[in-house]
Amino acid sequence: MGKAGAPLIVHTPPTNLQPKPRPMTDPAPYDTPVPPPATLQPSAATPCANCGAALAGKYCHACGQPIKGMIRPLSGLTADVVNSVFNLDSRILRTLGPLYFKPGFLTTEYFIGRRQRYVTPFRLFFFLTVVGFFLAQIYLGQLDFGTSPLIDVDKPLLQLEGMGIEKAKTAEDVVRQRDDVIKGLKEALAEPDLPVFVRNNLEAQVKRVERAAERRLAQLKGTPAAPDVVEKPADGAPPVNAAVPASPGANPPEPGLTAAPPGPDAPRTPGVPPVTEPEINFMQFNDKAWNAKTNPLRIEWLPDIANAKVNEMIGNGEVNFKRALKEPKRFVALIGVLPQSLFLIMPLFAVLLKIFYIFKRRYYMEHVMVALHSHAFISLSILLFCLVSLAELAWPATTPVLFWVNVAIGAWIPLYLLIMQKRVYRQNWFMTVLKWGLIGFCYISLISTAVAIAAVLGLMLQ
Repeated sequence: MGKAGAPLIVHTPPTNLQPKPRPMTDPAPYDTPVPPPATLQPSAATPCANCGAALAGKYCHACGQPIKGMIRPLSGLTADVVNSVFNLDSRILRTLGPLYFKPGFLTTEYFIGRRQRYVTPFRLFFFLTVVGFFLAQIYLGQLDFGTSPLIDVDKPLLQLEGMGIEKAKTAEDVVRQRDDVIKGLKEALAEPDLPVFVRNNLEAQVKRVERAAERRLAQLKGTPAAPDVVEKPADGAPPVNAAVPASPGANPPEPGLTAAPPGPDAPRTPGVPPVTEPEINFMQFNDKAWNAKTNPLRIEWLPDIANAKVNEMIGNGEVNFKRALKEPKRFVALIGVLPQSLFLIMPLFAVLLKIFYIFKRRYYMEHVMVALHSHAFISLSILLFCLVSLAELAWPATTPVLFWVNVAIGAWIPLYLLIMQKRVYRQNWFMTVLKWGLIGFCYISLISTAVAIAAVLGLMLQ
């Protein structure tokens, strides 16, 4: 007891004692097991490791630090990454229906704050894009493109188009048909805006037609024909498709028909040099056909090693492009560049929306949300189209019905985007249709350019 009038001092133990930091000289108790951070559960007695505040959840309410750090098993980290992208819980069922059947609904819901009940826009776009184009590659891989090339850059034009020079009965017919074909080719060559590889192809076809006419005239006169035209071989490779004389006991070809060209393994005529086929070039620099040795592309500000790499890539692209023309199924691989193109184009599409609706005074991120939901819908449409097409391949009897289902899927895409634009931006129909058309034109130009660049880079880097 203190004296009367003296303040009473009561010593009470502190209620929130924190462990004092151990001095550096005190060895850590390595023999004491410490649970990994991933197993720590927040409770009233668990302080935040960063600020010391009591934890009441998975995150500290004072500083925002999560209870889970990076120091934990790799399986847990991998699961979190997959979960952050492909977290498809019951919300997916509440999201896919409105996404496909209610244009603009998810976007307006996001704007007014109802976000937790639906899959986030980026996760939705990412998941549907990956799955949709994966199914597109599977579907295109099931199609039979056949073995016929789209453009045979090595075959004579008369065999491609059936011009009839090989069936001409008289020399006059040969000359007349030759002149007619060459006249048509030269009229096509007169077009000023022909791509380089098309012009080179047509010029090579003129020479092929002239050579075919010479062969047929020699056959009609009964004189030996000169060696046939062969494909120009690669450096160090033997020539292919060289002319081979008939064996002494072989039956001659029927009148009006030419013998089939020999295969690559057929014997060659000794001592007869093959006639080199004029090379078809698909690129041109300095008003000349590109050639890695005689006319390479040279960028002045690049070092020699970089210029050499650029020309190597151009050569790879030319070879792969010719190969793809001969084997159309190779074009299926180009589908793989579309998802990357969409990821690049999506922010640019949001910029277009910002420009066309600049007087709406919306944030750029609002236009990004519109772009994400629009592209998610397009990817979902591609996914549905491929599923229906695969079902059509599996059950041909359903073709009459499923064909019209795919027609409806394709027709719904532009209509959906128009209705979505109307509901989100709330302008009158005249301005909505006008902007929808202009935005669509700009978007198609952007996506075509992006796909072309990605395809060219894909061909060069193979």
